[in-house]
Amino acid sequence: MKSLLITAAMSLAVYSGQALSHGSHGVVDADGAKIAAARMVQKMTVRDFGFKAGQLAPEWRNISESQVAVRETGEGFYIVEVTKAESEDKVYVKVLRNGDVSNVSNTYPQQ
Repeated sequence: MKSLLITAAMSLAVYSGQALSHGSHGVVDADGAKIAAARMVQKMTVRDFGFKAGQLAPEWRNISESQVAVRETGEGFYIVEVTKAESEDKVYVKVLRNGDVSNVSNTYPQQ
């Protein structure tokens, strides 16, 4: 049920008017970072937001909870790995503690 709710919320977010997460939500935890990352990846199937990964193929639109994992927690950010369904393709999303997405890349970011 939780997975269904997350998927539904992320799907609706793709078509919302909001271009990026914004910092008015306060501090996000690891679960919030995973949701922000999945939401951004889904939005990137519709248009290019100027990140290194560019616009993503439509296959990235369907993301389940099992495809999203926090790979690193740093001071003020999370690195979230999102894996494309039925593939080994991955993107890495840097989510700041305020919920902003600062980068999406096809390679693991160097600190």
